[in-house]
Amino acid sequence: MINENLTNKEIIERLSYFRTLKNVSAYKLGQELGHAKTYFYRIESGDIALTTETLLDCLQILGVSTSEFFCPTLKQEDISLLNKINNLSQENKSTIIGLIDKLK
Repeated sequence: MINENLTNKEIIERLSYFRTLKNVSAYKLGQELGHAKTYFYRIESGDIALTTETLLDCLQILGVSTSEFFCPTLKQEDISLLNKINNLSQENKSTIIGLIDKLK
């Protein structure tokens, strides 16, 4: 069985990817988090442990949802569809699953 869990290093690399994609410097992200200018550099280098709270704060600052962060293969329309399905009643979810099964 393949381990599909992200390692701590992969999470930090992914966070750095989004930081770069959003054109936010490590210095700026550290400031936005309310820390010294080297704070995020130290997270990226592994000198400071990345906490869940800091990760969520970074994602909020960068405007990245947790779905986008942890499910990179999902397209925006897939995320939108999942959100709509999640808002359905359990009965309606079962109906949707039944329809999808029939379409296979």
